[in-house]
Amino acid sequence: MTAYKYPMKPVKGGLTAGSAVKLLFYTLVFDTIIALFLTAIKFGGGFWINFFFSQSIGLSCCTCVMAALHFFPGDKPLLQAMRVALALVIGSLGGSFLGATASGIGAAALFDKHGLLQLLTLGVMFGSIITYFFSSREQIAASREQLQEEKIKRLTSEKKAAEANLKQLQAQIEPHFLFNTLSNVLNLLDTDVDKGKSMLVDFTRYLRTSLVRTRGRRTTLGQELDMIRAYLNIYKVRMEDRLKFSLELPDHLKDVAFPPMLLQPLVENAIKHGLEPKVEGGEILVTVEEENGRLRLAVADTGMGIRGDYHSGLGLANVRERLESLYGSRARFILEENLPCGVKATLEVPHASS
Repeated sequence: MTAYKYPMKPVKGGLTAGSAVKLLFYTLVFDTIIALFLTAIKFGGGFWINFFFSQSIGLSCCTCVMAALHFFPGDKPLLQAMRVALALVIGSLGGSFLGATASGIGAAALFDKHGLLQLLTLGVMFGSIITYFFSSREQIAASREQLQEEKIKRLTSEKKAAEANLKQLQAQIEPHFLFNTLSNVLNLLDTDVDKGKSMLVDFTRYLRTSLVRTRGRRTTLGQELDMIRAYLNIYKVRMEDRLKFSLELPDHLKDVAFPPMLLQPLVENAIKHGLEPKVEGGEILVTVEEENGRLRLAVADTGMGIRGDYHSGLGLANVRERLESLYGSRARFILEENLPCGVKATLEVPHASS
């Protein structure tokens, strides 16, 4: 005639007051159901008699079990089962006396009518059934909590791996850009000292203002396009009128967060594969637009177009991998012909505020 719940693995320090009240409330509800069941099968002296006995035995057993697990905690299943069994016996006997007193029947009359063994058997039987029910729910809840903790650990591990991967990819992009620029400076120093010095000054200024920013995971679109402008100014010293460029960035997007060195390889690719091999050179247009919570960044050139090894460059490979690491399926990288001539590379990513 009882209902109670206890943790399969006692928490250090025992149950909290809130947990104990919750367990006693559940016990009260189940004891009421048991009283209705006993009344339905014509057991006892009517609903109120069964109600008093069910509540007395159930609450008594629940209190004994909680006290046993609180004051005598342990992880060994056999010892825990023995403590619970003893608590059930004590709770059943004590609850029977309380029920007999509360109902006015008296303990002597109660035991004469039903016998000690019958009362003890009923109390332990109902207590064991509902104990199993509650302990099963406790194990399910514990399993869910463990799965949640494992999921959090896995996501944390994946996040750290992704961050390490991003740093590795970014480390590959930066030297690629820097070494190419230094090579250009050295070539100009051999052919045109004045232009070489001018490019070196621009390059030093570029490094001073932008290299520290590129070490972070995020810059802003304004900072990224400032870096690209400095980069193109350096190349313009070498290519002169063969290189024309234009950068279009709306003012309200300048402070939007954006991964560093993600546009740079596209601009570098446009020069290396598009404009430098073309005798008359060409133009590069970099645009940034916002539409439906997404950013569209395009680098279009009027160079040689898509040729044999255009897709296999290190820069484009790193762009694809970084997009995958940063955004997964939420990003798109589109490479297409820029009619009437040249190539257009487009990045579509979620807006940082979306």
